[in-house]
Amino acid sequence: MKIFHERRKDLFFLFALIVFNSIVINCANAQEQTKEVEIIHADLLRYLETDGKKYTVLSGDVQLKQDDVLMFCDSAKIQRDSNSVDAFGHVHIQQDTVNAYSDVLFYTGNNRTARLQRNVKLTTPNMTLLSNELFYNSATKTSYYTTGGKILRNESVITSQKGYFFSETNMIHFRNDVVINDPNYNLTSDTLHYDMRTDIAYFFGATKIVNKESNIECTSGWFDSKNDIAAFGKGTVVNNAPQALFTDSLYYERGKGFGRCYKNFEWRDSSMEVSIIGNYGEYIEGRQYIKATQHPVLIYKLENDSLFLTADTLKSLTVSETDSTRIFYAYHKVRMYMKGMQGVCDSLYYSFADSMFRFHQSPVIWNDSIQMTADTIFLAVKNKKPDELKMMRNGFIVSPSAHGFYDQVKGKNIFGYFVETELSKVKVVQNAESLYYGKEDNGKIMGANRATCALMWMYFGNKKMQKITFVKKPEAVFTPIKQLPQDQYYLKSFKWQIERRPPNREAILKN
Repeated sequence: MKIFHERRKDLFFLFALIVFNSIVINCANAQEQTKEVEIIHADLLRYLETDGKKYTVLSGDVQLKQDDVLMFCDSAKIQRDSNSVDAFGHVHIQQDTVNAYSDVLFYTGNNRTARLQRNVKLTTPNMTLLSNELFYNSATKTSYYTTGGKILRNESVITSQKGYFFSETNMIHFRNDVVINDPNYNLTSDTLHYDMRTDIAYFFGATKIVNKESNIECTSGWFDSKNDIAAFGKGTVVNNAPQALFTDSLYYERGKGFGRCYKNFEWRDSSMEVSIIGNYGEYIEGRQYIKATQHPVLIYKLENDSLFLTADTLKSLTVSETDSTRIFYAYHKVRMYMKGMQGVCDSLYYSFADSMFRFHQSPVIWNDSIQMTADTIFLAVKNKKPDELKMMRNGFIVSPSAHGFYDQVKGKNIFGYFVETELSKVKVVQNAESLYYGKEDNGKIMGANRATCALMWMYFGNKKMQKITFVKKPEAVFTPIKQLPQDQYYLKSFKWQIERRPPNREAILKN
């Protein structure tokens, strides 16, 4: 692809040269129709013959004319056979609104081309071009340089190794080591086309834009300096430490601080070790607001693990323009995966201020084989590890005991505590109920112990429920399994939701 891209740029400039010289070829074929260069004024005139060629030598306030082109200089030598002029000292070419200046000029009247050398300056009403050598075609009103040049435009300075200026369309094409120095930004590129009618710059090849807010690297795009709007193509990277954006298509309104990503993108914050990927995103600079849709995924680096979270929509922003604490929202079809813990809900909120995940609307959390549900679930993270779980209102914990049997605990509010990344113990507060299946040494179910009390503690080990402690007037009944009706196998509102559980991180990334 790189070779193709380079060839495409080379072909473009070959085409530009062909356009530049097309009228030259036509004029050469119709040489007999070309007007001679006229002498308007000179202080001194003499004739000279050298090597069989006759010259008219002029000096002192020399003024020449061909059609609509006026030429001024200190001295000149005209060769009538070739209709050419060699001019020296204070050279000035004037054609309509184009003025060119230099120390030396070689002009061929038959094809109306000029070669200006040393201290070259070309001006139009809206720009100034500076170079040490410039080629100008008065028939096509085009000019170019190949040994380095500089364009002064408003407050911008554009330099390049090669440049092609089309005065009738007000287009300038720059190639090789292109640099724009502007009070608001600096740009470097391999190839740039600048439209002075609209103040839009189109750039191709490796390009870098540096401004006060960020650094932008890309391989193609355009920038409208008049309206402060830009667009960038494949391979775009926006660095605004500690944040960075990687995308293949970015639209940006600098004045509003608004950006929009099409196609795939990735946003990273190295200070928080969090990133968001997706296929469509919007960004507002004020509160560093990010909105991602079209299968977005949030990736949060934890201790020896990473959390993967997806939803229909992900949003992130700072608390205020003066408080840089970042918060995240996810809503509709939220799914989360990390080793040993998974979760689903309809909406989620997370703040770096308290490192708390808040799961809303039918939330379910799985820790290894343990399933936890409630109206709302809060998961606190400490040192980038799960630390505490709060199941508020209608808390329900289910743990498989044996095939077809589940140990169950429910209550108004349930609080869980982790050791490393595993659930260690649980406190059930208010209206606590439990259904625990006792087993023989061989693992066979003996019966079910159903209990109620005001406060209950559960202890887990080996990723299963191991022990229950009842506090404050417990009532318990043990029923042998053969005497237990099947409709008594479960507490009220029991629901095993394993089909909702994300099986792996690929399910988050690809779904």
